[in-house]
Amino acid sequence: MRRPLAPLSAAALILALLTLIVTPARAQGDPFPRTVVDDTGQAVTVPARPTTVVTVGETPALAQIVEAEALRPLPVPPPDALAWEGVGLLVIPHLHAIAYPALVKSAQDAGVSVFTTALLPSLEAYRAHITALGRATGRDERAAAALGRLDRRIAALQTRLKGVGPVRVLVLTPERYTFGQGTLISDLIAAAGGVNVAAGAGYGDIRQLTDADIRALAPQVILLTPAWAQQTEVALPALKGARLLPLPFGPTQPPDPAAALLALALALHPAQMLGFCH
Repeated sequence: MRRPLAPLSAAALILALLTLIVTPARAQGDPFPRTVVDDTGQAVTVPARPTTVVTVGETPALAQIVEAEALRPLPVPPPDALAWEGVGLLVIPHLHAIAYPALVKSAQDAGVSVFTTALLPSLEAYRAHITALGRATGRDERAAAALGRLDRRIAALQTRLKGVGPVRVLVLTPERYTFGQGTLISDLIAAAGGVNVAAGAGYGDIRQLTDADIRALAPQVILLTPAWAQQTEVALPALKGARLLPLPFGPTQPPDPAAALLALALALHPAQMLGFCH
């Protein structure tokens, strides 16, 4: 007959089994404090998972990652004096950080970590941005879910638009500025089955066009930025076969690139996208 395990041996066995179960769960994410790299390349150390995140200006991706009740947006310009008690992270665009250095210093003096954002030049930069914000806020799973949804949307559109030729697209502000190479909107247009003719012509990130430039680019679709909604009429050079369509999001910082992709694909390929439900 086998003798029962001694109490100490049994306890050791149970502890070993529990360790095997618990260790993989801990490996899924590193604990705080964490050091992350923000959009400007600066290392930011966050001591603990922030329960409150203060924002200045626009960082649309935060709404996908941080719960609304944990976000505290500040007006621009921000107030001179702030109480930082209970705040774990300040997220601020680079230009606002330059414009309001006293705000940044007061946060740092109070022990609040500062994550500086910047305009994103590509989809890859957006992925890095979302991942870094997820780590800085301790919302890794929410960040991963947002990126997963984006990747599934890109894959679905590639399948749907396979064999369909790209549409020539130009993005235009009322002042005739367009967005060329090194811009997120160029990557979004490409993923939605189009080609940004300004980028194809070698134009940089922002360029003001003349009517002659617009004709030479020969776009099939001109996407009018939201600022056009304030115009009483749209006066553009006559282009044979060109369609004028409103862009339902800002070209530099779309709040949800996955939703932006769907809107672009529906605008550029209405026939092929009929019935698309992904």
